[in-house]
Amino acid sequence: MKDVEVLVFGANVPTCGCGAKSMREEAWELKALLEKFVEVKNFNYVDVKTEEMKEYPEIVKVLPEVRLPLTVINGKPKFHGGFSFDMIAGAISELLQENK
Repeated sequence: MKDVEVLVFGANVPTCGCGAKSMREEAWELKALLEKFVEVKNFNYVDVKTEEMKEYPEIVKVLPEVRLPLTVINGKPKFHGGFSFDMIAGAISELLQENK
């Protein structure tokens, strides 16, 4: 069984621009939902305006082409512009099936 890493890149602003939850808050809610996958060994939220971005040069390159939040699974950008638990869970399930 392969471990899965999920990284969410975002900014400290509401996801919808309407004063709702911030991208960080929504990312941590997503983390709680993804805990049903025992294979998700690493989940992290990275604010794109921090020094931490230096650790992700490949993500820095794609940021001008995507809308935040950007969800990256095992190093590959998968979803951008919002959070969809069903889509992210589906991508993880598909990945796990491929690696059986």
